[in-house]
Amino acid sequence: MRFVSATSEQAAAPDRELLIELVGLHAQAMLRMPWVQTMLVLGIGLFIYSYIKPAVFLAWGALTIGIEVLRARFAAGVLKRGYHIDPKRTHATFVGFAALAGAAITAAAVMFLPRLPLLHQALFGAILFAIPAAGVAVSQSSPYILAAYAISILVPASVIWALLHPSQALGLGALTVLYLVVIILVAADGEKLLLRSVTIRHERDRLVRDLEQRNADVQAAVGKAEQSAQARSRVLAAASHDLRQPLHALSVYSAVLASKPAPDLLDEVSENIDQIVRALGNLLNGLLDLSRLSAGYYVPEQQNVALERLISAVCAEYQQPAAQKSLLLTHELTPVQVLGDPVAIGRIARNLIDNAIKYTERGTIRVTTHSEFLGHAPLAVLSVFDTGKGIPASEQTRIFEEFYQLDNPGRDRSKGVGLGLAIVQRLCELIGAKISVESVVGEGTCFRVTMPAILGETTSSEPSLPMANDESLRGKSMYVVDDELDILNSMRSLLGVWGVRVRTGDSSNAADRIFEQYGPPDLLIVDLRLGEEEHGARLAERLQQTYGSFPVLIITGETSSEALRQANERSYTLLQKPIAAEVLRRAIVTAVNSSRTVTL
Repeated sequence: MRFVSATSEQAAAPDRELLIELVGLHAQAMLRMPWVQTMLVLGIGLFIYSYIKPAVFLAWGALTIGIEVLRARFAAGVLKRGYHIDPKRTHATFVGFAALAGAAITAAAVMFLPRLPLLHQALFGAILFAIPAAGVAVSQSSPYILAAYAISILVPASVIWALLHPSQALGLGALTVLYLVVIILVAADGEKLLLRSVTIRHERDRLVRDLEQRNADVQAAVGKAEQSAQARSRVLAAASHDLRQPLHALSVYSAVLASKPAPDLLDEVSENIDQIVRALGNLLNGLLDLSRLSAGYYVPEQQNVALERLISAVCAEYQQPAAQKSLLLTHELTPVQVLGDPVAIGRIARNLIDNAIKYTERGTIRVTTHSEFLGHAPLAVLSVFDTGKGIPASEQTRIFEEFYQLDNPGRDRSKGVGLGLAIVQRLCELIGAKISVESVVGEGTCFRVTMPAILGETTSSEPSLPMANDESLRGKSMYVVDDELDILNSMRSLLGVWGVRVRTGDSSNAADRIFEQYGPPDLLIVDLRLGEEEHGARLAERLQQTYGSFPVLIITGETSSEALRQANERSYTLLQKPIAAEVLRRAIVTAVNSSRTVTL
């Protein structure tokens, strides 16, 4: 058997598999050798028993058969261990056994040839010369095993024959060397054929496994797609009523406005329209957040967040669900401030608390926040403790897999669908947080989320709204680029009310003309999708390269696209449509004051 060193890591594993299989083939052949050797001993004994002492012959027979039994036992162990063997070491052991077995056989030449008549010597010599030829098949064409076996038989036997018949020494020596060379070369050629056959079969098996795996992947993808489609259908069905009702109300109020109502009624209608638009915005933002998470394109915002105030509000939402299960929901919230996405942090807290309520039958759920240091880096820590049944250590990594639920083989829908912790883990990755779990079966579980903290006094997680008489935007120059005429008109009107000098364009070419005539603005507000090959983020980058740095605010309805990913990578301020007026103004003031741009 020829052991060829792998030329790369990729080739190492396949080579090892081939070597193990070839060693296994030799081991299977070894299982038959005790019986073959027994028949050989009996055959030799039939024509030399009258010339050899029985005790000597029996001792030699027991020796040769015993060695073959040892080889067979070792081979059985090799086959039992399978792929856990070291093929090179195993092969070397088989080579040693082959040499030992050959030496035991050739001992017969030393002990028996001098005592036999010439005719019997010739017959015995022919048998000895024939045994290595049979070894080609037994060794499974391994030239090393065959060489060890043949040399240990033929060389001593040839020496004994030459001593008994000196006149034939030279010719016998030449024939012995030639015979050894021929059978070793035959074994080497046989090894190549066997290796090629095994390689072809391995490649066939690998192709079959790959096809089966791809088929399984396709089926899994189809299953996930069907599940996603069903989930989207349920979400749309649930949201349809909440969308139809406010839209119907808006159509009614539109008719009221068209009738030119009295000032008092106009104020009431305006206030109601504002509330309806806010409700629609919240609903659509929720749907957009769900879509972005499902598509993997959630773009986290960066705000100063008072973590304890945000978590306190979340805990208040779950007081009633906890009370319905007779659970005590408590919180110990130390003030700590973070720079992160309040929507993502809120969803992480909601999923963890909701999960704790679902899997706790009695006792307490405790939510805490505090700060700590990792080296010199301040960290904010959110912990959710429960007194539920606990999670075995072997399952603590799997609970973050999609659709995996512990102790819910029947898929009880009251315990959710198994996506909560998977969403938590993905959100943690998006905002740079880390989640860990500690649990003791029968005592409870603690989920711990750590995220970078901000040193200093804690401020409100809700940025203050600009005052109605805020003059910070008056006189600022802003360009609005959008391919929707209604949006351009509404933005021109709103910014004009705020005292902004507005110029609008409905395409990239229009934006180029505005920049050529008036230069860079105090802020560029651009839609991400312009209905052209050049999206808003690429347009802003090109204009910055030409006219220097200026703040950019991108407004979009996209939830998953390459353009959205590129805009996020360039650190442009992003707002998702629809946008409340105060949110838009707050973002504009922040962008203008900080001059947030991309380093080109």
